[in-house]
Amino acid sequence: DGCPTEPEDVDGYQDADGCPDRDNDGDGILDVDDQCPNDAEDKDGFEDEDGCPDLDNDQDGIPDKDDACPDDPEDFDGFEDEDGCPELDMDGDGILDTDDSCPGEVEDFDGFEDEDGCPDPDNDGDGILDVNDDCPNEAETFNEYEDEDGCPDTVPEVIFKKDAPIILEGVNFEFNSAELTAGAKEVLMKVVRTLKDYPEMTLMIKGHTDSMGSDEYNLGLSDRRANSVKQYLVNQGIDPLRLTSKGYGEAEPIAPNDTAEGRAKNRRIEFYRTN
Repeated sequence: DGCPTEPEDVDGYQDADGCPDRDNDGDGILDVDDQCPNDAEDKDGFEDEDGCPDLDNDQDGIPDKDDACPDDPEDFDGFEDEDGCPELDMDGDGILDTDDSCPGEVEDFDGFEDEDGCPDPDNDGDGILDVNDDCPNEAETFNEYEDEDGCPDTVPEVIFKKDAPIILEGVNFEFNSAELTAGAKEVLMKVVRTLKDYPEMTLMIKGHTDSMGSDEYNLGLSDRRANSVKQYLVNQGIDPLRLTSKGYGEAEPIAPNDTAEGRAKNRRIEFYRTN
């Protein structure tokens, strides 16, 4: 008997030596208070007073030795589930997954439905991505007029282009004069309405003549006619800074000048959009 004056405690632990073993597992917790007297407490700050080792404090199935967050159970949401840590905001957008309709995608915070946690690459749903959309919160109308800009619009009475001249039928002048005919003024009102509907638009007005008369005279006449058109538009309320005019005389014919029909085509006013 290793302890002849002390009775063996006969608890199944080293009972043959005759000594009582008050703390079988040597963890500092007496067996009388130790729920696991033969398994040493792991002293990790989690339920250390019960005397039992807690190999998986948070009971998430990941052993504490492999668990980066041993006291917080993994949420097993398919995102970094092996680290043992709950990811309350997987995508890091500041919206908790419990409130996030797209927990794996970062909200784009563009002022449109930012509270749902989902990125909105096309706010207005018009098929034009916001990065390419001049009006990301207003749907394009797709009327074959500037459909690529993403903005709603109406087709103007006159569609002006940068890369091609627009020649309006009926913009005529009194014979050998820069005075607009009554019919020309009616046609030019379409231009006025278009410019008022699109206040950012600027125009170049070019005047042309046929080859009848001298080059010098025709150049002056074409310049006066182009300016006459400009002045009419200004008189209808269009800012003169949006308009420029210039005459080209007979230098740029679009038809032969040896027929009346060809000369009529060459006597023309062209409009170019400049912005």
